[in-house]
Amino acid sequence: MWWLWFFGCIADKTSIGADTDTGVLVVEFTDTGVNTENDESGWAPLEASAQWVSQFDGYGTGGGFADIDGDGDSDLVVAHGNDMMPGHLAIFENRQGVFTEEPVWINRIPAYYGHLAIGDVNNDGWEDVVVSRFLGADRFEEPGGVEVYLNRNGVLEDTPSWETSGFFTFSVALGDMNGNGDLDLAVAVGESYENEPDYDRVFAGDGRGGFGDAPVWMSPDVSQSFDVQWSDFNEDGTLDLVFARQQAGHIVYANQGGSLSANVLWEADPVDGPFEGNTLDVGDVDGDGRMDLVVSDNNQLGGAGLVRLWCGPALDLCWSAPQEYASAVSLYDWDGDDDLDLAYGGWWSSVSIVENESGTLGAEPVWVSAKDDIVVEALDWADVDGAAGAELMVTDWTEFSGNRIWGR
Repeated sequence: MWWLWFFGCIADKTSIGADTDTGVLVVEFTDTGVNTENDESGWAPLEASAQWVSQFDGYGTGGGFADIDGDGDSDLVVAHGNDMMPGHLAIFENRQGVFTEEPVWINRIPAYYGHLAIGDVNNDGWEDVVVSRFLGADRFEEPGGVEVYLNRNGVLEDTPSWETSGFFTFSVALGDMNGNGDLDLAVAVGESYENEPDYDRVFAGDGRGGFGDAPVWMSPDVSQSFDVQWSDFNEDGTLDLVFARQQAGHIVYANQGGSLSANVLWEADPVDGPFEGNTLDVGDVDGDGRMDLVVSDNNQLGGAGLVRLWCGPALDLCWSAPQEYASAVSLYDWDGDDDLDLAYGGWWSSVSIVENESGTLGAEPVWVSAKDDIVVEALDWADVDGAAGAELMVTDWTEFSGNRIWGR
């Protein structure tokens, strides 16, 4: 999330219907705290209250599970800061299924960090961390950049080994653009409160932890982009690039023979605007073998205030649910029945899960967190304790509230 002009919660309401103009399923629901059994897998459902809450002050924003120390279980990496106050990149260690409440590692210099990506960027077998620096030291008056923290045999370096600056960025993504075995870096560029649109960009990885002195690709037009992900949308064996944008339709650029092009594979129809994309995720929800796209469209600056799914191959709008200040989204098979369900949240809201029912997302959530005032920034899943079923993590922008993990 970015700056909140005022606090608010969504009203409780329930109805199901179809938009007569678009035919899109539109769902409105009451947050009931329903916690259903998952008959298909026998997995226990998530508890309504978090089993773990971090004790580390900061505006949690980026986050993800990764085995940083190489002991075979998933640790938790969280980036703090956002647009509020410089914060640290922090690691909470998984110790036999129980996380440390305070970080076991933080980076040396705090910053206004956004989202992060995790991957082995120097091909040494250890997971490294790449993080967006949303704003510079003078906040909205100074652009941020990107930092790379290499993992040295289970411990991240406390200062970045590679960085670039000169643009505002809230999210990054790692993917092998040209199939050479090295991870490349895509950057969503934009800051929509006080600054002009800018060019999204890609930096080529050198396989040693660096990404060169200049981008190898820049978007043909400027925009305000807030999330990015690599995925093969046209099934040609190469990774295309999708951006969630504001004041313009979300967009997919084609990868042509290992090089990203200016060719637009898809752009959201203007009739589905206004757009205020915050977070996206990609996966095959309807089971047709083609990638589908879910995007949270916030409504703080006039956006739709919806979480929406576009179904491939044409990426037609196929499902929608209202979520005031819509923020994080995550596609994951939460109940073990071999299809992708959707977890999502907003600012000052609960986290909700809607279940995939024969290739279609359900009409109302099957699970809702008991805490309903989370400023939901990032979601991720991992089996952290070895028991059946993955746990769910959320980063919370609220300074003293702590980041959370729900268990089963």
